[in-house]
Amino acid sequence: MSKKKEISEIPERMEGEREDANERQTITHGYYSSRPKTFDTMLGGYTQVHDADIQESSQLLQSIFKQSNGKLGSSNCLELGCGVGRVTKHLLSRYFDHIDINDLLEDYCQQTRSLFEDDEEKIDQSFVCSIGALELNSFPKYDVIWAQWVLGYLDGDDLVKLLRKLKVTLKKNGLVIIKDNCVANGQEPEFDPDDQYYVRSGEQFYDIAHRAGFTVVKDQRSKLKQIVRELLPIRIFILAVK
Repeated sequence: MSKKKEISEIPERMEGEREDANERQTITHGYYSSRPKTFDTMLGGYTQVHDADIQESSQLLQSIFKQSNGKLGSSNCLELGCGVGRVTKHLLSRYFDHIDINDLLEDYCQQTRSLFEDDEEKIDQSFVCSIGALELNSFPKYDVIWAQWVLGYLDGDDLVKLLRKLKVTLKKNGLVIIKDNCVANGQEPEFDPDDQYYVRSGEQFYDIAHRAGFTVVKDQRSKLKQIVRELLPIRIFILAVK
């Protein structure tokens, strides 16, 4: 049997891409620190997709829970890149008892917590750091790890390392759900130098998941581009431990 050839992540530095991960993180931090803490900032100016985004993700979670026949729990969720709490408040809090949040900006984590002043126990731990610097307890804790428009802040190798760390924090039958911009297979990846964000192909997501010890159990194309044509194609990947 021939060995599966790994797909090249990004062979050369892209235009505007800083080689050092800490330098990229500094640029990302500065980019978001200088902007209003609003849904509009989180959605890149396309606030009109918020309702449809939440509805689409809600339908996805309902479907996953139904198909799991009770095997997927709803006690604990980790959200990577919570931003100002848009997804935390309007989606995840409806399905999970407790949510751990992460963001590069402390102000974002604080703002997300402020949305739950009447339900302080909903938000448990806050991890203020880049996703690449996350240090989590290794015991199984999370039923679902949600990552929406955030994994592009890591290059391929660092993303594999992150997923490997996350793998040991998942409960049995736990899932990682990724919702992200995605170029078509065979197209060159894109890169935004303003916030140092990679946009990968589906092939690259599959390869990264495989290298990290996951299998892609669902690959769904988002319909948000039907609302705003200027959006990049968006795909939702559900990963389970091999």
